[in-house]
Amino acid sequence: MLRRQFIQGLGVAVGTTLAMPGATAKTIVPAGSTSGRTLTPQELDDLLLGSSYLGCGGGGGLADARELIRSDLEAGLEFRKLSVADLGDDDWVASPYTLGTLAPMSEELQQQLERIGPVELPVLRAFRLLEEFVGKRFAAVIVGEIGPLSTAEALSLGARLGVPSLDADTVGRATPEINQHSVRVAGHDITPAAGVTLFGDEVILGKIKDPSREETIFRNLSEISRDVGVCDAAIPGAIARQPHVLVQDSLTLSTAIGSAVREAVESAADPIEAARAAGNGYLLFTGRVGDSNWADAEGFLVGDVSLSGDGEFAGRQLHLDYKNEHLVAKLDGKVIATCPDLITMVDNETFEGIGNPEFEKGQSVSVLGYRADAIWRRPEGLAVFEPRYFGYDVPYIPIEQRLAR
Repeated sequence: MLRRQFIQGLGVAVGTTLAMPGATAKTIVPAGSTSGRTLTPQELDDLLLGSSYLGCGGGGGLADARELIRSDLEAGLEFRKLSVADLGDDDWVASPYTLGTLAPMSEELQQQLERIGPVELPVLRAFRLLEEFVGKRFAAVIVGEIGPLSTAEALSLGARLGVPSLDADTVGRATPEINQHSVRVAGHDITPAAGVTLFGDEVILGKIKDPSREETIFRNLSEISRDVGVCDAAIPGAIARQPHVLVQDSLTLSTAIGSAVREAVESAADPIEAARAAGNGYLLFTGRVGDSNWADAEGFLVGDVSLSGDGEFAGRQLHLDYKNEHLVAKLDGKVIATCPDLITMVDNETFEGIGNPEFEKGQSVSVLGYRADAIWRRPEGLAVFEPRYFGYDVPYIPIEQRLAR
């Protein structure tokens, strides 16, 4: 399951509408804002490709992401990117996403939806519902996390609402839980939050004592409703611009990585090295996929995969553990990288980041590592993002220090 996911591939973009079980194909009237810079189709594709590297095996599929953006562009939608530095003090922004379940729609739920009739797409309504509750029109969308479909869906929502997407997100990568949320780690409330179900039920979560309770509440609501559109982290520009509140320039970084890979392919250069250099990262391994295991554990995709090395890594083994996204990498049994630093597996033929568990035995891959944003290397960030938080008896040591050893 994706933590922040807009339509889970269920919706199909048609013009300025989204068709989805139980939801009307409703035209969204743009707010008329002209702030931000318009992104070209090439920039959008580079951004999505780069986000597959920063997604760490999560954040949804690249093919679905590209299809969504392609359909929106054909419908004439405009995608704009706005720098956090360009926000005014009272320009409010918020983060929309969907929590859902992978379980198939039950016959009982389907019958209930048919009786209720069509409703507005939940995440769109959640965005407007939170605007109504806080009494502000939001100037831009905050991308929840960086990953192909997560990013594409946030961009699509902004285009449909007529507002830009901030050149920022709340993680700098994809991640399993809402606790890995920069706004709350910076000490700001991510509530009030608005939730809207496929059935049109509307919920305002006013305040919570423990930030993890928001995900628990809305995830439980999704169990009886299948999907819940959520919008939270409503903050003014005066807060958004502060250091360590958002991971700034993350869309620009994704675009730079994607552009570097594309240009390397076009010039017959080394795309893996180009991606490494563009993100100032590290080559952790090259080899082929071996044994793997995964399971659905309380709504999370939990698993591991082993790789057998080739080239300079011939005769060596790499083991990756993941909870939705890659969390720990061990080379010949020795830890070489952990969360919150980024670990990503890349296909050596398509040069696209591979989503978990979409790899195949024998597949030729490379594994790259990137440094996490400074937000996550602070004590407040490590409290919810170091390996021990996920149950590993491993301390966090920055990737550059581990590799230097």
